[in-house]
Amino acid sequence: MGRQFIYLLTLLFSMGFSTAIAQESVEQLIADAQALSESGSLEDAHAILVKAVETDPQSSHAHTRLGGVELLQRDYKSGIKRFQQAIMLDRNNADAFVGLAVAYLHLGRYTLAREALKEAEQLGPSKQQDIDKVLAWLDQRSGQSGH
Repeated sequence: MGRQFIYLLTLLFSMGFSTAIAQESVEQLIADAQALSESGSLEDAHAILVKAVETDPQSSHAHTRLGGVELLQRDYKSGIKRFQQAIMLDRNNADAFVGLAVAYLHLGRYTLAREALKEAEQLGPSKQQDIDKVLAWLDQRSGQSGH
């Protein structure tokens, strides 16, 4: 009984430790991809973010960053899928809603963009000014007043 208990404890601790290592490596992959993206190496950044998502498919942050690079690559449909996945993993991910809105804007899907921005507005008050600018642009574009 004692030997099994020690084995179980060892297994539990090692699983927690490997999860922590995987999470740390995913964050490092995201940071590396960010640097590559900022230097204009979008293909390399994309490849690293794909690896981050494969390493931790439950990382809303990794899906959001991958969607962002896909936006920069003008692959809006793939970006939408990534942002939707990020939102499914974390309904409070305001950045994913903003990215989703940008992708919808590029595809001319203004109603969906507006809905995504409304969600982002509720989740991320720090983004309020930027969201208001885009909503005002949408209002002007569609001939509406207010939002």
